[in-house]
Amino acid sequence: MNEKITLLLKLQDIDKALDSLEQDKESISPRREGLRADIQTLIDQFEETKKGLTDAQVAKKNLELDIDAREQSVQKNNSELNNVKTNEAYKALLTQIDEAKKSKAKLEDEVLELMEKAEQFQKDLKEREKILQQNKGELEKKIAGLDSEEALLESKSVEKKKEREAYVQSLPDGIFQRYEEIRRGRSGFVAVVPVNEMICGGCRTSIPPGTVNEAMKGKDIVSCESCSRLLYVPPSESQPSE
Repeated sequence: MNEKITLLLKLQDIDKALDSLEQDKESISPRREGLRADIQTLIDQFEETKKGLTDAQVAKKNLELDIDAREQSVQKNNSELNNVKTNEAYKALLTQIDEAKKSKAKLEDEVLELMEKAEQFQKDLKEREKILQQNKGELEKKIAGLDSEEALLESKSVEKKKEREAYVQSLPDGIFQRYEEIRRGRSGFVAVVPVNEMICGGCRTSIPPGTVNEAMKGKDIVSCESCSRLLYVPPSESQPSE
């Protein structure tokens, strides 16, 4: 195998490791955002239940004020019964009293329903608060774990980049530039590929026998005419063909 190809394969392994680190780092953010969204969902559920309780309590208070108004109306009309002069006026007051009592009874039933609803909201709120505190703590620990993982990956990435820079400095003139021109900074792109059974290991097109023989001899660097990747023949297949 060509010595320069061997050097570039090592560089390619470094780049693969760097690409893997970058992919792992990129996966951290959406995972962290997902956990934060889970926390927000728990908070929203707690606040929704809390609002339901508050709304029920306010509605109950308003109904109680209406009940008081109906009671005052009944008492007022009762006190006026002895002062009316005609049967018609007497009957009208009785009708008003009856309607006020019926309205009051209906409102009292609604108050009972709201009391039951508020009681249920109070139970739900305690449960929501318990779930929020338990799960929020666990989710925050996971977020902290992701933060630590991200920091570790960043540290490894920095070290790997330093390793790459040092290694590039040791390469013969010209081959790094050629490698970079093919790779063009594309993450995960493999610039140096094997020839397997006369097929380019990159673009999967057929390689002419002459090009394969040149790759087998290892005297010069040869490339795929289709995709421009640099070619090499694995040692097990390094016998030149006729």
